[in-house]
Amino acid sequence: MIPMPDFSAFNEIDLVVAQLPCRRPEAGWNRDVFRLQVHLVAASLAVKKGRRNKKGAVKLVFTSRCEPMRDLFRCDDLVKKDGTWWMYEVDVIQLEDKVRSPPGTCELISPLHDEGQNKGFDAGKFKPLPSHRQQREAYVTVLHSSDTYVCGAITLAHSIRKVGSTRDLVLLHDEFINPSQLRALRNVGWSPRKIERIHNPHPRSDGRFEYNYSKFHIFGLTEYDKIVFLDADIVILRNLDMLFNFPSISARGDHNELFNSGVMIVEPSNCTFNTFMLNINNVKSYNGGDQGFFNEMFIWWHRLPRRTNFFKMIWANTTEEKLKFDSAFLADPPQLYAIHYFGLKPWMCYRDYDCNWDLETGRGFANDEAHWRWWRVYDEMDEGLKKMCRLSVKQKKNLNHFRLQASKMRYSDEHWKWNITDPRKDL
Repeated sequence: MIPMPDFSAFNEIDLVVAQLPCRRPEAGWNRDVFRLQVHLVAASLAVKKGRRNKKGAVKLVFTSRCEPMRDLFRCDDLVKKDGTWWMYEVDVIQLEDKVRSPPGTCELISPLHDEGQNKGFDAGKFKPLPSHRQQREAYVTVLHSSDTYVCGAITLAHSIRKVGSTRDLVLLHDEFINPSQLRALRNVGWSPRKIERIHNPHPRSDGRFEYNYSKFHIFGLTEYDKIVFLDADIVILRNLDMLFNFPSISARGDHNELFNSGVMIVEPSNCTFNTFMLNINNVKSYNGGDQGFFNEMFIWWHRLPRRTNFFKMIWANTTEEKLKFDSAFLADPPQLYAIHYFGLKPWMCYRDYDCNWDLETGRGFANDEAHWRWWRVYDEMDEGLKKMCRLSVKQKKNLNHFRLQASKMRYSDEHWKWNITDPRKDL
């Protein structure tokens, strides 16, 4: 590890110049820690000692065969490229926003304070930086290719407003959302914007993720300085507005050095969107979807605590651990900021229990406590909104089939024996 220089030894600097290492085409060249450290030294020097122009920007020049890290230096800020030379003019506030946060993927961007289960963010430790103007911010979700997640998006918006956030709510959608659904989405607070689906050239063999590159469109919301993207299968339990103080890209870990794209802090950029489209055929996604693509494009992201995007899945190895997580799902006041529902979603099941118990492929995601927590949020909504969560005839047949198969498998949890009282069963 290279040490940071003694910045006090420098006077004001007109231009920061750095030679960046580039091990391409070696495997893993873009995860070279030394390469990251050179970027951080240059960026920190520019923030602390760089001369700012009238727009509040500092100048940096890099020489390298490889493009400088887009995690720190957006292509929007590239003013000139000549061969292996790259010149940037970067807003110093945006750059400071990134370098004041722990780089890489190991250390939490802002640890939760207090002991025990009721941990929360210490907002005083991560205040927003002073800006040239009022920052424009929004929560964003995306619906595409079907109307399956309309109910989830409605419940998500309700939960955001329930915890007191007044930020804009922007919903990107394609032609699969009908007018009555759009009215309901508007009524709950979303501002719908129509998009064209983006086809994934390398979807999974089972057909999943064929159009989930449509999520690229969140980077086109350039009327906002920063957005918090939320998947529509998430419910918010505590106010997440403090996430707008964190830099792009911030997310929770999925496994090892990879992040989960269900909750992301993003700085919109048309240039970044165009970069995605230029690389859409070349970048290999490890999971065949947007998450794998984003992890290749943003290597050195900032790690959020998992309570900001808590997965509804089997974590526990012991009964004690399971009880701990079950308690977290149901706690009042809430301990978790957001629950991310994997497997079949709560509104796709009868409310009586998590129907993932009835599926061999879903049992790893099954948790009744998390399931019931979602339904508590649903119960708070207006009756007109609840209509968007009705079960289709096809889905009711599916649920009955799942229960029949579970009974044949004689699963020991015996959820398949439960009496169904969900009124949607007969609607």
